[in-house]
Amino acid sequence: MKIYGLLASVIIVLVLLILALPLLKPKYEGKTVEFLTGKGNVSFGVEVADTPVKRTIGLMNRSALNEKVGMLFIFDTEQIVSFWMKNTLIPLDMIFISAGKKIVHIERNTQPCKILDCQTYSSEKPAKYVVEISGGLTEKLGIKEGDKAEIS
Repeated sequence: MKIYGLLASVIIVLVLLILALPLLKPKYEGKTVEFLTGKGNVSFGVEVADTPVKRTIGLMNRSALNEKVGMLFIFDTEQIVSFWMKNTLIPLDMIFISAGKKIVHIERNTQPCKILDCQTYSSEKPAKYVVEISGGLTEKLGIKEGDKAEIS
């Protein structure tokens, strides 16, 4: 009888965790990031990751990402920030942006990590924002270090 009670408790906890997952996933909040490039302006609708939990989850376990959308990570202060691709299923470009909204570094076409010890990607210079978009888009769209970003 004790095993059935334990099993029931485990099932209840698993169901609650599954129901809570959508609450932890960042949602599209109508925000836009526009990059002012030499080729013209490029806009992305973005989901916002502005809490430690949302920043940790990021784009993990997504099997696809539309070319017109991305994720905007917002940090409390401008600092050197690092990311990894653990449990990320798609290649991404990481655009590191200063508090003054200037692109300070880009990690292009970072690949999913399927091992425990994943490579980290650093802003190299202080950043307050990071935008992740589909891998290869920064090159395709002409987004470069030094370009400005507008967040609205």
